[in-house]
Amino acid sequence: MIDKIKLMAENFNPDFIKENFRWREIEIDDEEFTELDFELNRYLQTNITKKTRMFSLRMLLTENLRTGTYSLSINGSIRKWYFDKNSRKDLNYYEFIDCIEILGCKLGLKKGEIWRIFKVTQLEIGVTLLLKSFTNDILDCFVKYRNAKRDDKNVTSIYFRFTNYDLLIYDKYLEILGKKELTETDKNIINKYLMLRFEIDINKVSIPTFKMKYHKLSSLKSNWNELPNELYKYLNAVKFVDTISKNEVINENHKPKISKNDFVNWGFYSYMKITGIHKTIMDFNEMVLPNNKSKHFNDLMNIYKSHIISEKDYKAIILYELKKKTDRLYNKGNFRYINT
Repeated sequence: MIDKIKLMAENFNPDFIKENFRWREIEIDDEEFTELDFELNRYLQTNITKKTRMFSLRMLLTENLRTGTYSLSINGSIRKWYFDKNSRKDLNYYEFIDCIEILGCKLGLKKGEIWRIFKVTQLEIGVTLLLKSFTNDILDCFVKYRNAKRDDKNVTSIYFRFTNYDLLIYDKYLEILGKKELTETDKNIINKYLMLRFEIDINKVSIPTFKMKYHKLSSLKSNWNELPNELYKYLNAVKFVDTISKNEVINENHKPKISKNDFVNWGFYSYMKITGIHKTIMDFNEMVLPNNKSKHFNDLMNIYKSHIISEKDYKAIILYELKKKTDRLYNKGNFRYINT
């Protein structure tokens, strides 16, 4: 469930890593500090198999020339570092513990010491769900998250952006493939399955929302059981509108008499279908006054939903798969999902 992470240790003893790693000096415009850079691999080059694709963590050793003290930051995806670059596996609790202990060992630290001296400054919590192909167009259904900016410039990804954190929903398999031309095997997989990846990307863990639970590496370990609830809470809070199922069809030979309110609602619905749900939301945000804006938005979405014959409860399917996946990953006592 933990993917990218940035760790920071102040007053770090650099003796071991300066002696055992070949650092590269970085030029910075500051006379009080010097910085050394190193790409840390999990395996030695001689231990690499053909199937293993290395992923490096970036280490930055900073010396304060005025005080003579050092700080060490470590940044990157520990999930990819622990498994391999293109793995879609997610770290369970015991793999996370093992990963951090391996990292501590490589830094020359005693067993368990790394938990005490490092803080978490950035954190990415995520999980990959294997879904059936009927959900291949599911990204369009995630339309809004509170007052976040929705960014869908990348056709395989949806971002909901805040100042200190982002929510990201994307097609993991297409990310792994990159820009290469699809093979027949790739096409068959895409036609059968969707590897839906959901991430909470926290670029400032010190804000009150996350600080108490995740700011210390030791706290992140002790609060591992909170991560499934965190993922469920944020994904469930994304406004979901079924844009996949067919719209309601009115029989031309048996048109029912409708009320004025029904006629107005049909007009709103027709506008949304012609304009597109996402463009409608953009227009709504620009044109509607702040007073009761949330209520008016929900009313608008309910008009859309009332004219759709939903084939499946897609959001319920995704949340169910999320629960199944995190049940397998938490592996640490019991936890209770938040009632929503």
